Amino acid sequence: YCKRGQMENFIKECKSGFDMSYVSSSSMIVNANRVQIHALAYNPFNWFRRLTLPESMRKERINTVRLKLLKLAVRIVKSARYVYFKLCSHCPYKTQFYETLSNIGKLLFYVENLAGCLFCSCLPKHGTLQAQFRICVNNSG
Repeated sequence: YCKRGQMENFIKECKSGFDMSYVSSSSMIVNANRVQIHALAYNPFNWFRRLTLPESMRKERINTVRLKLLKLAVRIVKSARYVYFKLCSHCPYKTQFYETLSNIGKLLFYVENLAGCLFCSCLPKHGTLQAQFRICVNNSG
């Protein structure tokens, strides 16, 4: 019964968060392709949720994530080297926003080091990805 309820929540999230609640054409092929594209859009969001969101936000639905992280008034300040996102001082989701940006930066760092690992052929030598990252970072410096 619990798994059935969880599946109903997934269906509800797909219908409300990814606009799968209506069909746009009378052709079944067009509608089937549309549903497949929306189902594929769920996967990058799920990876984003698992890899970059703070622990307190990982179980929230896409509508809540949009509301808390994407629908924010942000002033973008560009300097010579950096781009700053400045939120208002009373923003209730400020810590989650900055933590998500920090996690994205860490993820990009790991991906860049993994790409370096693939070219320096140290993948077969070490057991875990974490060890590979650590060794590649030390060897490249």
